[in-house]
Amino acid sequence: MNKNKRFRMEGFFSKYGILVGLLLLIIFFSLKAPRFLSVTNAISLLRQISILSLLSTGLTFCMILNEFDLSIGEMCGLSGVLVTSLLLAGYSQIAAVLLVLFIGVIFGLLNGLIVTKVRISSFIVTLAMSTIILGFNYFITRGKPIYGQFPAGFIALGRGDLLSIPVPVIIALVFLTLGIIFTKKTKYGRYMYAIGGNIIAARYSGIATDRYRILGLVLSQFCAAMGGIVLASRLGSGQPTAGSGYLMNCFATVFLGTAIFGERIPNLLGTFVGVVIMGVLNNGLTMIAVPYYYEYIIQGAVLIGAVALTRIQAKS
Repeated sequence: MNKNKRFRMEGFFSKYGILVGLLLLIIFFSLKAPRFLSVTNAISLLRQISILSLLSTGLTFCMILNEFDLSIGEMCGLSGVLVTSLLLAGYSQIAAVLLVLFIGVIFGLLNGLIVTKVRISSFIVTLAMSTIILGFNYFITRGKPIYGQFPAGFIALGRGDLLSIPVPVIIALVFLTLGIIFTKKTKYGRYMYAIGGNIIAARYSGIATDRYRILGLVLSQFCAAMGGIVLASRLGSGQPTAGSGYLMNCFATVFLGTAIFGERIPNLLGTFVGVVIMGVLNNGLTMIAVPYYYEYIIQGAVLIGAVALTRIQAKS
């Protein structure tokens, strides 16, 4: 009987331990900072995590395929720089946004082709590409932020509300929902999971593995480009290094997501829960006035802990 209870407890924490941890975080911060549970702070928190959600959604597509994209942070920065530059140059809002999203697709396609045709690890390719993109950022801006008078419609992407819901939250939820439908309800999503599970078996099953690996990297850059557009709208400027700080948090959210509901593999619903955890952690630490350098230490520890947790679950 004791053994059965132990197995049940292990099963419970394997599936829901991360959610229990999230609940404990919320309780802790609400006790330390009473304003933490206020409606105003909740809306602010949702607005903050929307950018992280967009970037993490794209990264999840890559990691489902067992690929990595280390260039999403710099693509986020480049997208903000490009969209603000185009708007100041006289482009319409729709044209500027679509052109930047197209550029994101081009970089993703370039990453995918190098990975699949030249047979270089996505880790190495996207690490090098992040440096290249950063170089473009500095070439365009000369290291200076891009300020100006931007159209109200563009500013609304990052600061607006629709039916009292922040517009960036709506955008992030649309991307997340479409991603979940694609990965869980279509054969193409199942093919991606098959490739991530065993690429050789998937190839012998007749799946065009290279095509889906390219698709994963394209989707990653597309989501990063959208995140950069929304971030630039929220900041009201194009900042060349605005997206650099998101990379580690994105990986932490995806790894945290693998430990939720016993999935043990990257999944978008789990990634979203991971995004909420990181958002609650960062927001709570700020509200209780923890020095910023401790926040970096804690974020790094969370990433290590998330990876360790997935390894422990895999062994069990």
